[in-house]
Amino acid sequence: MLTHSFFRCLFRATVALGAVLLTVATSRGQNTSTLYGPNGISPAAIRQGILGSCYFHASLAAVAKADPAVLRDAIRGNAQTGYHVHFVSGPDELVYAEDIEYARAHHYDRSEGEWVTILMRGYAERKLRQGMITAINRSTLIPAFVKSLALSELQSSGPLLVAYDRAIRSVVGLDGQLDKAAFQTNLAHELTLLGVSATQAQVLEGLLEHGGFYEELSNTVKENGEVFGAYRGLSQGGIPRSVMSAFLGNAHAAPVSSPDLVAELRALHTGGKAMVAGSKNVSPFGTQPPDWYLPGHAYTVLDYNVASRVVTLRNPWGSRPSPDGVFELPLATFQQTYLMFSYSDIALP
Repeated sequence: MLTHSFFRCLFRATVALGAVLLTVATSRGQNTSTLYGPNGISPAAIRQGILGSCYFHASLAAVAKADPAVLRDAIRGNAQTGYHVHFVSGPDELVYAEDIEYARAHHYDRSEGEWVTILMRGYAERKLRQGMITAINRSTLIPAFVKSLALSELQSSGPLLVAYDRAIRSVVGLDGQLDKAAFQTNLAHELTLLGVSATQAQVLEGLLEHGGFYEELSNTVKENGEVFGAYRGLSQGGIPRSVMSAFLGNAHAAPVSSPDLVAELRALHTGGKAMVAGSKNVSPFGTQPPDWYLPGHAYTVLDYNVASRVVTLRNPWGSRPSPDGVFELPLATFQQTYLMFSYSDIALP
């Protein structure tokens, strides 16, 4: 006859085995607690780092508010083999664990979990890929067979863009400028480390010597310097519309004086829309602006109260004001202190 103690032992063994299997399964896939943090994919989880990347963090928070599933589905793979970041168009971008660790160690991003850092690195690689393709297509000096080989490489996912991202991060200046000689040396090193074949490396390194390619690449980095580690100030950042388009496939921008503003705010309140607002570069408050106001800064527009005509915004710093950077403004004040708003429609089922 089986005793109660036997069943207790069997139960404990079963629970222990389940825990082991869960641990193994998690280690082979995504560690969700590390990846997403306690608040999951939400605006509250996002905190901009020491870079001037407000446009990226505010835009990502807007997408997280409107449709968090879009961002969850954008991350595939795991830390062991590398994360693949999926966008509406173009190939996936590859992000390795060491690049996540590098960005976190250098305080590029202070968000909960690693998902924002992963998406930030993927977005940086995407901008590089687009800039390089544009440069190759525009050039009249790159031989046709080289163009064909290079474009073929740039249409596929892999470590190529990781090498470019790392090489740029190692030499980019405070203003987003690149040292060409140092960049070439570091690029060759990174291509070798990542196992890019000698033939591929030769083609891609050789592009830097063809007219227009390096200049176009430099412009791409300069325009998006913050996601590559350029410590630029407020009002120098990239475009929120570009970030939202990458994940949602469409985005628009208009001045806050636009007659469409209130209609878009109403649509934001009902759901299915992401929105970011950029404050004016010159403070209308003189030398003593309120705590919530930063000139030339991007803010997530979280909601709009139709009855009271009040706009709810969030500073991607996660502060100013405390505790989480969330504050409310009358519509009239919003229109006086902000210059542009960018918005994107979510593809509702």
